Amino acid sequence: MNPEQPEEDFRERENLWRTPEIYLAGKHVSLQSLKERRIQNAYLGKNITPYPSPVEFWVSDVTHITKKPGYEEIMKSEAFKPGKEFSWWSLKINENEIREAEERYMERNNVLEPFLKKFTTSPAFKPESRFGNYRFTFPLTDLLKWYKEQNCGGKEPVLRVHETVIYKQKIMYTVLIHSPEDNKGFGKYPLLENSECVNYQDGKIVWKAQAICETHSYKFVAGTAIKNEYPVYYVWDQVCLVFHLPPPKTLKISRGDLENSFSPCELMTNKKDNQTHVEYLEAVKKMEELKVSKKQEKKKPKERK
Repeated sequence: MNPEQPEEDFRERENLWRTPEIYLAGKHVSLQSLKERRIQNAYLGKNITPYPSPVEFWVSDVTHITKKPGYEEIMKSEAFKPGKEFSWWSLKINENEIREAEERYMERNNVLEPFLKKFTTSPAFKPESRFGNYRFTFPLTDLLKWYKEQNCGGKEPVLRVHETVIYKQKIMYTVLIHSPEDNKGFGKYPLLENSECVNYQDGKIVWKAQAICETHSYKFVAGTAIKNEYPVYYVWDQVCLVFHLPPPKTLKISRGDLENSFSPCELMTNKKDNQTHVEYLEAVKKMEELKVSKKQEKKKPKERK
């Protein structure tokens, strides 16, 4: 795709994992608009019992998940080096941010009783991973600061509306982050302030989530969560950030910051087989090794100046 010419309508492609995607460049299309466009998707066309939507989350942290070879390369090089052009990060939503989103929703919609935990059940809110066992989590402000220093000549990075991508059951909104030097090449992607789904304010991603459940076990009636007779499966949405890092550019991060940001995570899979469990235990072992290494480093006598 030529970044100077976003497509005007949805197109089809396969990603690196040969997963089919339907995408539209240069626009974040709301869930309601997607339904009105009659996109060919078995989940989008379902009639779903009422649920809270949109719910506004203010998210501080982003996360990059990889497998063991990716982890080892990151730690060895002390840098994130995308295979092609972009480094991918997703939102890491914590319990406090969910609680704050609930409070905002209750205040704006005159809801009296807490309810949100019954609905934040999509993969976007789960601690497990869909891709690997090795997770790096940073405040977005730190990543933007390092990216600014290393890839923007000290100027502020530019955030733009990148794509809306539809999978079998997921809707992904991507945010492009690039150097001001590339404004000409990416100029036809609107600035992020034009998105109706995602924004950036006060160091946080503001995400107006429209499909937070995936599995709808409850319905939301008159401000109350009521158990459904049986669960209903629907689409869920997600926000991803893509940092523009064309080779040989990288995002360098100190060994100490990498160690502090790392945590193991289990795979989100229907088959909890021995192999996936072994891979998770390997990641846990890496975490323990890092803890031991830090303790030993602290015990070392400091050199006298």
